[in-house]
Amino acid sequence: MSLFTLMLNIAVMLIGVYLWKLGWITLSEGKTLWVLFIEIIAIILVMDLLMYIFHYLVHHPFIYKVLHRKHHEHVSTNYLSLFVLHPLETLGFGLMMLFVFMWYDFSIFSITIYLFVNLIWGTIGHLNREFFPKWSEKLFLGTTKFHNQHHLNEQRNFGFYTSIWDRLFSTYKV
Repeated sequence: MSLFTLMLNIAVMLIGVYLWKLGWITLSEGKTLWVLFIEIIAIILVMDLLMYIFHYLVHHPFIYKVLHRKHHEHVSTNYLSLFVLHPLETLGFGLMMLFVFMWYDFSIFSITIYLFVNLIWGTIGHLNREFFPKWSEKLFLGTTKFHNQHHLNEQRNFGFYTSIWDRLFSTYKV
């Protein structure tokens, strides 16, 4: 399952390259470090909201049985848990990301840094060991503990990078 998820992620990347060649995704150049920082934060927050909505929807009982149940068989999560996804989930997350990249002319550096953060954050979030200091919860970060709580109580903590949307929509649990 994890290997197939990896292959689908490669397919999404190739679709992104094709969209770039067609001009649907454009990459800007010559941005200041400040603009790059703002772009990275914007991608993270927009993707976090979209991923929250998508994740919340795949927990609908019917969709959950078909798409998301396999991921939650990992109650004690590990480095592979991030990659145990139904193919439609993998494509859904990937296509959302491509949509965001089509929406604005991000820098290739912003996209690259975001993709790195995405992989690291997802892996750390499933390691079943807290890497973040306790005070980071006050910063609304989606810590390892935050995501492990989701695997223990599937009706809470749908966010990925942050707990902002869970707090806003009353699905937050420490």
